Amino acid sequence: MSPKGDCAMSTLPEVLEKLRGLDAPKQLAIVDGFGGRENLEAWLRGEKRMTLEDVIRKLFDHTGRCIPAHLGITSKACDENRGFNVELPELGYGKLHQIITGCFPKEMEFIDQRRFVAEAEVLKKKYTGDELVGNFFKRARPILLPRHDAQKDMGASLNELFVPAVEQVYKKAYPDRNFVNYRKADLVGNVSIIPGTGHDELVAMMAEKSFAAWYSPNPFQGFSINAQREAMKILMQYGFALAGGVDTAVAAVAYAGEMSRDFKTPVYTCSALSWRSAGYSLRFFACGFEFFFGLPDVLFGACGRGSGGLVLFR
Repeated sequence: MSPKGDCAMSTLPEVLEKLRGLDAPKQLAIVDGFGGRENLEAWLRGEKRMTLEDVIRKLFDHTGRCIPAHLGITSKACDENRGFNVELPELGYGKLHQIITGCFPKEMEFIDQRRFVAEAEVLKKKYTGDELVGNFFKRARPILLPRHDAQKDMGASLNELFVPAVEQVYKKAYPDRNFVNYRKADLVGNVSIIPGTGHDELVAMMAEKSFAAWYSPNPFQGFSINAQREAMKILMQYGFALAGGVDTAVAAVAYAGEMSRDFKTPVYTCSALSWRSAGYSLRFFACGFEFFFGLPDVLFGACGRGSGGLVLFR
């Protein structure tokens, strides 16, 4: 929108009358908005025209990271440490479909490749030109989520299906490395979804059907988990969910070579989940020649290496 205003018809006394009641700082701001008094006086004489445009407060910067100041957060956040980084490759829908469906039990239901392509492209077309959220795609890549009801026991779903799938593909990508699930005996019955993150809606949708989504692994790098959850008050309005365990696991399956590359990749927090109590969450992270899952993560600390994922699914 570019509404235009031309006050050439107003005399100086008329303009001054309209400004009556504005304090000095606001009057100075108006002059500054014109680029100085000379431009203001030229505008009053009808020699120049001023164009007003809405200010777009983008939610993602040019790299695809969320902008803390534009998301209304009050919890801790710091600058991301770009020494810890990951760039997901563009594998192509056919390759992604093959990788993801091949790492889960045959009875698990997935949409076919054609439907996967169609759904993912519809989502991308819907948002890629949006000035507020379009930069999300700078870091995001498509994933395919199965039909599976994790609402009954999220911990059991992670322990029995999703974490083993990550282990399988990680060992295939890096045969000489170890995968460790630190919570293998302590997930069932102990994992809950945090309300207000959108993750409950994503999991409910998974219980009904398989579908395509877009996943960004580190849009919150530098945000505390509490800050990530706060940011969802705004981001949920645009079809996003904060990532938990099932979506992060599917992404780690699809992009194993990159997400678990080495120590210099980010820590992937499952920020939409709590483990055992509201004070702890869970995480995936690579350390040397190992890839870990399950070490608890506190909510309030801001770390330049850590980030929860963000999923666009509707």
